[in-house]
Amino acid sequence: MKKRLKIIAATAAFFLSGCDDDNKEDVIKFGICADYAPFEYYENGKLTGFDVELAKSVAKKLKKTAEFKDMQFSALIPSLQAGMVDAVISAMAASEDRKKNCDFSDEYYSETFAAVYKKDNPITDIKRLNSLKVACQLGSTMEAHLKKYAPNALLTLVDNNNQAIELLKAGHVDCVFINENQGAAFCEKNAGLAYSFIAKGDKGYAAVAKKGSKLKEEINKALKELESEGEIQKLKQKWIKN
Repeated sequence: MKKRLKIIAATAAFFLSGCDDDNKEDVIKFGICADYAPFEYYENGKLTGFDVELAKSVAKKLKKTAEFKDMQFSALIPSLQAGMVDAVISAMAASEDRKKNCDFSDEYYSETFAAVYKKDNPITDIKRLNSLKVACQLGSTMEAHLKKYAPNALLTLVDNNNQAIELLKAGHVDCVFINENQGAAFCEKNAGLAYSFIAKGDKGYAAVAKKGSKLKEEINKALKELESEGEIQKLKQKWIKN
């Protein structure tokens, strides 16, 4: 009887593991840093935003379901390399350093940058940042852009832009260097803050896959179909204000 029970248990485990593998094949697990409205953020406890809807549309094109793993922005590529997620879609641009470690899809959004500041101290020129205390997100394209175009800025690097805005409100920095659309979103919620467009990014946002993964080409195909069908433009009209 004991031997028979062992055989039944082993058989059940085999079929259950097979079902798990099938389920994994039907899912794309996206890494995301959900502190970046309007691209990815929580509203009433629900994950939403431009990138979230785009990822779901890409997954649907591939006859899969999108799942999301929320983490710090600086952990996204290491998590992708470690196999914790299948892809990343989180307002990420294809810098040269990042391209050494992973593959980027075609761009789906062109990035613009802004300075967020207190209303009584406007900043409208990126050159002014050279003499100011500036907060920006660690590991972001904003950090790289500042080091290139405003190398003498006194940088405070933070894990997320919520922290950067709090530093600004508390008077610890003069401004936050940020994606323009996210700057607009923060200013809507904080009456004492304003923002100005001050730079255009060198690269646009793209989805990210593991180096050599066929998933990159699959995502590119889905993005092209969504673009030709007008779906990406609809998402931009819905989420992007600038």
